[in-house]
Amino acid sequence: MPFEPNGTDEIGWAAETTLDVEWAHAMAPQANIVLLTSPVDETEGVQGLPEFDQLINYALDHHLGDVISESWGATENTLFTPAGERVMRNFENSYARAALMGVTALASTGDDGTGNLETDLTSIYPFPTVNFPAASPLVGAIGGTSLFADTSGNYQSETVWGNDTGATGGGISQQFREPIYQAFLPRSVQRQLGGARGIPDVSWNADPDTPILIYLSFLGPDAAGYYFIGGTSEGSPAVAGVVADLDSLAHRGIGLLSPYLYALGATGRGFNDVTVGNNGFNGVSGYNATPGWDLATGWGSPNLAQGFGGFGSLVRGNKSMHALLSRARR
Repeated sequence: MPFEPNGTDEIGWAAETTLDVEWAHAMAPQANIVLLTSPVDETEGVQGLPEFDQLINYALDHHLGDVISESWGATENTLFTPAGERVMRNFENSYARAALMGVTALASTGDDGTGNLETDLTSIYPFPTVNFPAASPLVGAIGGTSLFADTSGNYQSETVWGNDTGATGGGISQQFREPIYQAFLPRSVQRQLGGARGIPDVSWNADPDTPILIYLSFLGPDAAGYYFIGGTSEGSPAVAGVVADLDSLAHRGIGLLSPYLYALGATGRGFNDVTVGNNGFNGVSGYNATPGWDLATGWGSPNLAQGFGGFGSLVRGNKSMHALLSRARR
C-alpha cells in the first residue's frame, strides 16, 4: 500500500517510527537498527496487538537484535476481557522468551498521565490507570520528565512532565503483581503499591515544551526538515540506545533491564532524582514525585556521566545480580 501523506493516521505513525529510529541512533550511533511495522493499527483494546506480538516473535525467531523498543500503549483496563487477557498472556510469554534470550524489552508509559482512554477512544477512566505493555514486569517502563538545561546544554533540573500538553504515564498496575526487583523498595512505597507492579522504572525528557528535534523527510521535499517533538515515545528508543551501548560493554545482551536499574538505584547513584511535580491528567488524580523511587518518574532520569560505570560493573557478571535476574524471570 503506498504511503498517503494526507492521512493523519499515517503521518502520526510515520513520525513515530522516525523518532524511534533517529533517537535510538542518537544514543548508539553504531547500532544496527531493524524497523518492523504492522499493517494493523493499534488503538485501545486488542486491535492490532496480536500483530504486534507476531512482530516481537519474528524478531526473536530471526535474532534481529538485542533490544526491543515499543512506543505504543493500550490502557491496561481495556484488556480486561477474555480476548484481552489472552493477548496479554501471549505478550508475557514473548517477553519472557526475550529475557531468557538476553533481549531487553522497553516500552513508553504514555502521554496522558493517569487519565487514559477507554475503548470508545473518547471516555476517560475516572480512576488512575496505566498502560500495557509498560505495566509488564518483564518490560522496562520508561516515563517522562520536563528537562531544563542552559544554552550550552548543561543539565540544570527536571520535574515530572505534567502540564497542558500532556503528562507522563505512571501508577499502579491492576493486572500484574509486584516483581521481585521492586520488593526491596522502602516500606512506604510497599504500602502504596499494595503488592502490585508500579511504573515507571526510569524516565527521560518527554515534555513537548522542552522538546527534541527529529528530521522528517516523508512530507516531501518542500516540507522536509527538522521538527520539534515530545512525548514518552522519545524515552523508549533513547533508553534502547543506552542499552545497546551497555550490551556492547558487556559483550552480550543483558536481557531484563529493570533488576539492574533497581540495584543501581539502591546505591543512590546513577540517576537524576526528580522530586517535583505530579502526573495527574484529564481530571484524574496523579502521583507526586518524591525523593528516591516514585510512581511519577521511577528512579528519575539516567545520569550516564555518573552512573554508566555503575551500570558497567553490574552488567559484567555480578553473581548476585544473576541470581536476582533468575528469580525475576520465574
